[in-house]
Amino acid sequence: MTSQTLKDRMVLLLINGMSNEAAEGFCIQQGQAAEQARSIVAEARKRITVAADYTRDEQIGKAVMRLEDLYAKSMAGQDIRTALQAQRELNRLLSLYADVRRDDSPNEDLDAPAMRRQLDLMAAYLVPLKLADPTYPVEEHARIAAEIIRLHGLAGV
Repeated sequence: MTSQTLKDRMVLLLINGMSNEAAEGFCIQQGQAAEQARSIVAEARKRITVAADYTRDEQIGKAVMRLEDLYAKSMAGQDIRTALQAQRELNRLLSLYADVRRDDSPNEDLDAPAMRRQLDLMAAYLVPLKLADPTYPVEEHARIAAEIIRLHGLAGV
């Protein structure tokens, strides 16, 4: 079994509920050294985590775009009730109803206009890199940029 095939198999076994110890044992049975087995299992776990995070962010991005499209179409068709429902769902998805004035908030001295300027500045740097569709939220652009930096080992540069 090739190294890449074994790594892919580890991802499938871990997703299907195999424990880390059992997965390491399987690698050893396939002729891998104990240290190499631990490395293969750790890499498989990392791949699973990255895929799960990406899928969630991607799905949130899609949901936002769909809700914005539904809102625009509803307003164009003078369907205020549907537009309002789409806006409510978007607000809920983005946690806009959460209490932002908690006592333990680290940014309590930042006002909304200052936060908006910061977000616009980040967008000015990230969106031109064309890492994601320009309609995706700035957070998605930042997440993709961070992932590229991690994958290419540029974090300490």
